[in-house]
Parts: sequence; C-alpha cells; structure tokens
Amino acid sequence: MLTSATLLMLAAAPADAEMPAAPPEPLVSLAAPGLEPPTAPYWQVVIEQQLIIRVPAQRSSLNNFAAGPTTALRSRELPLVWKEKKAPKCVAMRNILGMQAVQRDSIDLITRQKQRLRAQLNRGCRALDFYAGFYMQGSKDGRLCEGRDQIHARTGAKCEVDKFRLMVPVPRDED
Repeated sequence: MLTSATLLMLAAAPADAEMPAAPPEPLVSLAAPGLEPPTAPYWQVVIEQQLIIRVPAQRSSLNNFAAGPTTALRSRELPLVWKEKKAPKCVAMRNILGMQAVQRDSIDLITRQKQRLRAQLNRGCRALDFYAGFYMQGSKDGRLCEGRDQIHARTGAKCEVDKFRLMVPVPRDED
C-alpha cells in the first residue's frame, strides 16, 4: 500500500524534481563500544503507555439533586453512624469500586472488601466537583496514595488526596 502511494507520488511529480533523500542518520547506535557498528541503520523507538481508571459515583444526599427529603422510615432502617479510624496511606487502585460525595471537602471510596475510606481532599477542592465520579492515572505501583496522587473530576478539577480515614459503622444510640 505504501509502495503504491510512493509510486503514484513519483509519477505525479515533475520530471525535473529530485529523488527523495536517504533515510536520516540513526539516533542511537546499538553496538557495544569497541565493536564495529552494524551495517544496517537502527532508530530509537519510544513506546508510551497510559492507564486511566474511571471510578463511578453513587448517589448521596450531596449529589442527588432530584431526591426529596429523606423519610423517617429510612433512618430507622439504617441506625448507623460512621466513625473515623486510622487508615493506610495508600489504597490499591484495583480495589476501588465506587465513590460517594458526602461532605464538602472529602469523598468516600467504596472498596471491593466492602470498606468505606474517606479521602480528605486538599485545600480548595470541593467534593461536589466529583458528583459524576472521577478518573485516576495508573501509577507504577498500582496504588492511590495520600500526598502523592491526584484524582481528576469529569468537570476538569484536579485534587490531591491529603489523608485517608477508614469509616467504621457504629450503631446509633437511641435516645
């Protein structure tokens, strides 16, 4: 295909046009020092790979704009209060299934192990920007770490995670 395209271009070129130049000089010689370079030219090729992971959002009271006020029946079904505990500094990206925006400056990540991790966003970031979920760029170690990695909202916002906290359900005391 490429040969026929070249022949067509040569046939359409004026008769006094010069022939195409020789291929460029090689960028890097692959021969070891002290040995004679190979007769065939070599060129350097760089292949880049980028992995983007999408995390979908789940509805919460902060991002469910169509929902009416919660009913008293619903609060009786879920008599839980979430208490923050110490969490690891990094989370495996493959374990993150979804997220919820539940506070102004933090989002909750839901993991495959049915855990809830609160990701405190850096100053100036709003959880509401992440109402539709977020993207994260795959890292070499495959983990999302506090103070290192950024998450990207579908709205264009970029935020770094300041701290992770493990959310533990605690039964609500009935008064």
